[in-house]
Amino acid sequence: MTTNIPYILGVDIGTGSAKAVAVHPNGQISAAHRQAYPTMLPQPGFSEQDPQAVLAAIISTIQHTVAQMGSSPAAISLSCAMHSFMAVDENGQPLTPLMTWADNRSEKYAAALKNTEAGKRIYAATGTPIHPMSPLCKIQWIRENLPEVFQKAACFMGIKELFLHRCFHEFITDYSIASATGLFDIRTLDWHPEALQVAGITDERLPIPVETTRLLIGMDQAMAGALGVSPDTLIMAGSSDGCLAQLGSGAVQPGHAALTIGTSSAIRMMTAKPAADEKGRLFSYVLTPDHYVCGGATNNGGGALQWFSKTFLPWSDYNDFLKVAFTAPPGSDGLLCLPYLLGERAPVWDSRARGAFVGIQQQHGSAHFQRALIEGICFGLYSVGEALESVVSPIREITVSGGFTASPLWIQLLADIFQKPMILHQDEDASALGAALLGWHALEKIDAWQFDPAAAARVFEPGAEHQAVYQRNYKAYSLLYQQLKEAMEILGTPVKHPL
Repeated sequence: MTTNIPYILGVDIGTGSAKAVAVHPNGQISAAHRQAYPTMLPQPGFSEQDPQAVLAAIISTIQHTVAQMGSSPAAISLSCAMHSFMAVDENGQPLTPLMTWADNRSEKYAAALKNTEAGKRIYAATGTPIHPMSPLCKIQWIRENLPEVFQKAACFMGIKELFLHRCFHEFITDYSIASATGLFDIRTLDWHPEALQVAGITDERLPIPVETTRLLIGMDQAMAGALGVSPDTLIMAGSSDGCLAQLGSGAVQPGHAALTIGTSSAIRMMTAKPAADEKGRLFSYVLTPDHYVCGGATNNGGGALQWFSKTFLPWSDYNDFLKVAFTAPPGSDGLLCLPYLLGERAPVWDSRARGAFVGIQQQHGSAHFQRALIEGICFGLYSVGEALESVVSPIREITVSGGFTASPLWIQLLADIFQKPMILHQDEDASALGAALLGWHALEKIDAWQFDPAAAARVFEPGAEHQAVYQRNYKAYSLLYQQLKEAMEILGTPVKHPL
């Protein structure tokens, strides 16, 4: 395909794949490409990726999409999963694997800091809950466990920053990704001194933070050739995937939430200023100095279904799993699931949380367990939604995105649990689309905050038929974590074996 119609390439660097979409100023998508990469789990608590493999996937994804379009884009705008982290030397060469958001190796540092006065001050300033996901805690782990790497590291950063370094030979990050590190003050828009002190570094060992709409020019010639674009192609610093999914979903007005279920899951709302949660359940991240995104992410979304299917139903694929799960009755005949396979983020922020099925009886079959797992994921999101409503505003409607939207039954389940309309837009990826829209906004071609994809929407209205059983099950679900927490902590304590 060759086109003279200008487009921006929105690129989302996700946990499992890199995705690119070619977007015109009206929001229309003309081409898309996706390339996956693996995650390694070398030992319990570790979740790593090869940064060079991820970088190669980003380059390939851009090159393929540009080739489909037959011309260079007006700009490339970047979205990225939050909390990815590595150490690099002065030349930008990785000294460690890329630690993903699911990496829990810094658990003891998070636990030691979380409930201290310093921890509370850092959360209030940065908007990032104290948790092993955050680079703040990961730096502490490297400092103690890899002292030679810690001393050699010129910069601590994520995968998007590595891509930008390859393009411009500078260490740059955007306000949004920075605000998810636990090291960045979301009000002063600069690195936070107390968090830096806890990490044991100075701001000289972190990338320079810039606005998400910052347009960069002067790309490395070899890199431009690899991407298949002109060297004078603009690259916009971009933002985090959650913030851009909010924009790409058109969920920017009060009362309009966005919900995403991919490998993990999240529900968010946009605010004009940082939202303070005295209970520490929610994050508050920067999109622009006038737009913040408040919400909570859970560790266990579609990844939990993949685990169950691989472990217990190796002959089944994703579609078969969903088909069988929804043959079980709403409420799974009283079977409940805490889907905490990777610990949990919002609203409990406990890396030692463990999964559980509760209420098992003889009449429960495989379909009950499968549906209970899906309902548990939905209940987890509902608990975050409750926190959002108490801190930000009542939720009027919810736009949904992510791989789970291929299942209308799952979307309807969410509508019935939340008792809110669920809005589905048929776009390739809300985060990549949001990146492109923010890029057009930076070029002053559109007002991204007025983007309305409603014309292409399908609305799932809540039904009342199963409301009572979901309310009953959620009441029990909301009690389970606190009642099982002590047992989870015991089971998470290593046992010392005699020599």
